[in-house]
Amino acid sequence: MTPEDALPQEPDETPPAFDDDEAPAVDDDGEILDLSEDMLHRERIDLEAGMSPMPPATILIILACALIFGRQIQIGGLDNVQRVVETGAMQRDAVLKGEFWRLVSSGFMHASGDHLFGNMAMLFILGMACEHAFGRRSYLFLYTACCVTGSLLTMMTPTPTVGASGAIFGLAGAIIALAWAHRDKIEIRDRRVGVVLGIWSVYTLTLGLLSQVVSNSCHLGGLLGGFVLGAILPPAILVDRLEHERSTIGRLEWITALTVLISTAVYFLPRLR
Repeated sequence: MTPEDALPQEPDETPPAFDDDEAPAVDDDGEILDLSEDMLHRERIDLEAGMSPMPPATILIILACALIFGRQIQIGGLDNVQRVVETGAMQRDAVLKGEFWRLVSSGFMHASGDHLFGNMAMLFILGMACEHAFGRRSYLFLYTACCVTGSLLTMMTPTPTVGASGAIFGLAGAIIALAWAHRDKIEIRDRRVGVVLGIWSVYTLTLGLLSQVVSNSCHLGGLLGGFVLGAILPPAILVDRLEHERSTIGRLEWITALTVLISTAVYFLPRLR
């Protein structure tokens, strides 16, 4: 043993080397943080991942609106405001007399070709997102409910109204509320959709100021309904879709939507003969 070996050794203060993937997380004071398993594996779900470019429920609604508009033209349903009301528009006095089906039928009618085209283009975009996020059955319930909430707010005035834009504003509100309520779990990849939504909103609100049968009250009512439902409805995107549809709330939404839509068709479609 050499004299040097007998001397006490200074502790090695050189920090251990780590690969980039193995480096521990440290705070501002250099202390190593204790990361839980949840913190290590927390990932947000991309809202657009797996989204179908051909959403069936949305396409059915678009086809229904297009066919009904074609029939409106064929029977002279756009000749004047009175004819629009006779064929199924939302009108306060008629609803107060018991024609509750008008709360929904008006959401499938339109005042002009431009009105129809603008609404259907936006319905395709927002419908695609909502049908994917909430599931097909919940989406139909959401669309129907927003038709109703939009129409209810138009009860403030006697002016008759038509158009799917109340329900479409509701879909926009639902997506915004969903993204906010589940912001730690859901990520919206393409922010440009906000620009498109903004342009469409300005166009639609302007149309509401210029047309006798397009109501901004309906837009606001649909938007508020969508905000509320989007925040409270359980999103299918976060769970197993089949399990979501078979859940009690999923079945109730499906039955409610079908009941309302079928009842509306029974009273509404004869007006288009």
